[in-house]
Amino acid sequence: MERNMAVKKWIEDLPKRGRIAFSANDVKVQFPELTKSALQSLIRRMVTRKQVCSIWKNYYVVIPDEYALRGYVPPIEYVDNLMSYLGHNYYVGLLSAAALYGSSHQQPQSFMIVSNSEDIKSKVNHNVNLRFFIKSNINDEFIQQKNASYGEIKISNPIMTALDLIMYENRIGGLERAATVIDGLVDELSIIDSNPTLWNSFPIPVIQRFGYIIEVVLGYSELGDALYQKICMLDKSFRKNLLDPRLKQVNNINYPYDSKWKLYINATLEVD
Repeated sequence: MERNMAVKKWIEDLPKRGRIAFSANDVKVQFPELTKSALQSLIRRMVTRKQVCSIWKNYYVVIPDEYALRGYVPPIEYVDNLMSYLGHNYYVGLLSAAALYGSSHQQPQSFMIVSNSEDIKSKVNHNVNLRFFIKSNINDEFIQQKNASYGEIKISNPIMTALDLIMYENRIGGLERAATVIDGLVDELSIIDSNPTLWNSFPIPVIQRFGYIIEVVLGYSELGDALYQKICMLDKSFRKNLLDPRLKQVNNINYPYDSKWKLYINATLEVD
């Protein structure tokens, strides 16, 4: 009983030491004499009492006092620890990143994480939907660190956030939603000073759609011109594409054509 109380206190005191997440192995290292069944029994009781929640197999989060009424902890508080535990590079991206920059038309219903692992699967735990987007090559140069209450998180910079929103538009609610969120990011976008490597890491059609949305849909002509000049300096060339790739061109229908961004305007985007 005394041993279990010592383990329980060690877990409860983790937030006081600036740490909120732990694995079963962490406890085993700290208390090598503790049996697997004893640990599982202790964790189950703490979960039932909403002192701890399980967020992954053999990985847990202590529920601090400030989140006690919710009964769960927001992913921003433990995502860095979780991804380190899983051994995958990552960044918080898309709608979740935009919300952290202050741009969210609606609070995202899921926490969006871009990872370099194809083995990791999205999951729902304790009212938290962790959604994973896969990128084989994550360049840390375009990732920023932001503070959370219990550590730091990695987040895509504003431009990569905007480009990701367009590249994955079919998974976030479409181009119209992407455009609405990008509108709230505009003040954070520094096109002229952006690293050329960033633009080389995205498909050309994504950049074309980004330019059209910035300049035509949102009406930021100077920013659109800056982007166009940036792409010209990088000696990139546009090819004719559809604005909305999900809406295939219909025979005998002549869509308006934007000659600057070389896009057939096959959709009308209305920004809230």
